[in-house]
Amino acid sequence: MNWKKALFYLVFLGIGIFLIYKLVDNVEDKGQLVEDMKSSPWWAIAITFSMGLLAVISRGLRWLLLLSPIGYKPSKTNSIAAVAFGYLANTLIPRSGEVARCTALHSTDDIPVDKLFGTVITERAVDFIMLFLFLSVAVVTNYQAVISLFPKMSLPNSSTLFMLFLAVCVAFTGVVVLMRRGRKSKNTLLIKVFNFVKGIGVGVKSVLKMEQRIEFIAHTFFIWAMYFLMSFALFKAMEGVSVISVFEGVWVMVCGGFGMVFPSSGGIGAYQFAVQQGFISLGFSSSIGLAVANVVWLTQTLMLISSGAVGYIFIHRARTRKTAKK
Repeated sequence: MNWKKALFYLVFLGIGIFLIYKLVDNVEDKGQLVEDMKSSPWWAIAITFSMGLLAVISRGLRWLLLLSPIGYKPSKTNSIAAVAFGYLANTLIPRSGEVARCTALHSTDDIPVDKLFGTVITERAVDFIMLFLFLSVAVVTNYQAVISLFPKMSLPNSSTLFMLFLAVCVAFTGVVVLMRRGRKSKNTLLIKVFNFVKGIGVGVKSVLKMEQRIEFIAHTFFIWAMYFLMSFALFKAMEGVSVISVFEGVWVMVCGGFGMVFPSSGGIGAYQFAVQQGFISLGFSSSIGLAVANVVWLTQTLMLISSGAVGYIFIHRARTRKTAKK
């Protein structure tokens, strides 16, 4: 990592830490905040931890379904371990998880990184569809809460939409030109870029050739069900928010998902703020919203770190065995 990227991550980590400091500092009764966090029973925390872990395992198994049509069949253990390690990397260094898990599986099963990355892009496209589905349900069933959270929300003007459309057209044209020139070019760099983009295309097409589509869809819905239930289980178990309904829980989950987009380690600060705002829009106090967000974030961060560490051990062992056979 160069110093510019390191500085970028440090800046956003600092912003995240400052944000959570201000969130706690704005709570008038900090003792009550601690008591609200303590109201989460251990059985609910264990359920949340387990559901998050099941989602990681399911992601690893789903990845195999994308790799099979392009001729690669790594072991289930290596695939799950690579996904877990990717989440660990993402928790420590934002936006590094995809590269980390592709590199990890490449080191154990010799699958080209570009094709691995192509399947990851396919996963991201599917996840975007699922997020949009949950967002649609959340907005329709919590319309008043959404309006109260964005009182000054307005649509982009026509000039902004035109510039966005123009930018998309330019980017698409650039990719087309690059792909055409890359086929006949003798430039080493251009050839590498062409092969990389081509490999990504192969990965994206893998879902269209998949024989086990039903299993892939089942894993996808299971993963997102775990994302919802691991939060909702704590919501229902904690004093002060146990009256929350299913659709209100979906809205808070979506808010938290957007908070995780912030490029700080594990979404620290931004996740708590987003979840807190979601609870406030539903009529809950800011203190209890922050308490619940802290418990969910701490539980899931602990799960990702511990499972990622175990995943790294399995990857290291598989890499060592592979080297020993040569």
